[in-house]
Amino acid sequence: MKTKTVLITMLALFFLIGGAGCDKETSDESLRIKDFSYLGCKDTKSLRATLHGEESIEYKAVANGYLHIKHINAVFNCCPDTIKADVTMENNIVTIVESETNPICDCICDYDLEYTLGPLTSGKEYILIFSRGTYVFSKLIIKYTPSLEGKIIIQY
Repeated sequence: MKTKTVLITMLALFFLIGGAGCDKETSDESLRIKDFSYLGCKDTKSLRATLHGEESIEYKAVANGYLHIKHINAVFNCCPDTIKADVTMENNIVTIVESETNPICDCICDYDLEYTLGPLTSGKEYILIFSRGTYVFSKLIIKYTPSLEGKIIIQY
């Protein structure tokens, strides 16, 4: 009798743990950034300089649920080791963090960043949050469709 109770308890725990694991394995985990590239340094300025070109984000739906993003005149150090973008998603909130590693100079530059984000679900609404580290510089609400495209101007 005790053996049967232990087996039933272990079986129940197995299904509970397995079920909890399945909840975490959603399509949200497959969201990624691919084809990341950047061009720059367009014009070197001192850290005290505030004038640079108009900063904007252009976005356009491409095949298979992806969104092509071009961040124009993104401001980073003029001597970064590298510039990159990472993405996370919780529910319908997509957070894109653009960052630089090992900046070594005392100047800034404008860069053009390009990357593809996805896959996104057609007809679903998303909140895109663009940040540089912990500083959020833009939020955008989109409803992903194959014909989606637009542009936002970044204002600080």
